[in-house]
Amino acid sequence: MKKLSKSALTVLSYVNICFLISMTLITVIDVIARYVFNTSFLDAMTISSYLLAVINALALPGITLARGHVQVDLIYDRLPARVRRFLDAGNSLLAGILFSLLAWFAFGRATHSFRRGVYKGWMKLPEYPAKYLFAVGCLLTAVTFFVLFANAVAGRGDSTQTTGQLD
Repeated sequence: MKKLSKSALTVLSYVNICFLISMTLITVIDVIARYVFNTSFLDAMTISSYLLAVINALALPGITLARGHVQVDLIYDRLPARVRRFLDAGNSLLAGILFSLLAWFAFGRATHSFRRGVYKGWMKLPEYPAKYLFAVGCLLTAVTFFVLFANAVAGRGDSTQTTGQLD
């Protein structure tokens, strides 16, 4: 399971890197066009905002699995291992449910956008691809939280895992 999750997270990381490079190139082209040609890259802000939403959503599963979220452990580290495992399980279950609901609503909004033909900006860019990718990111994050919940319930969850470690 760890090899599969690492492989999937590696693929997601490369996809995010491609989106991030695209967003950077769009910004650079826009800035150069403004100063050199006295014009701008059409809909650079719209494209960048779509890419930013997708990058954030697709990064969440990896951050979740690596336990890379910001947390304060003043009291948590002093709790017994059983209590920490219980809190991890409850937190993972609640977060999994919330991200499932978020994915459900995001898929609904993306489908609505697709059916209605919602377009933004001067170039009439469709909204639905970014919305679907956002929903996929939320769904993958929910699945990640449910896997963490199952591991915590089974006693395989490592509540002392440090940031960035998947091993």
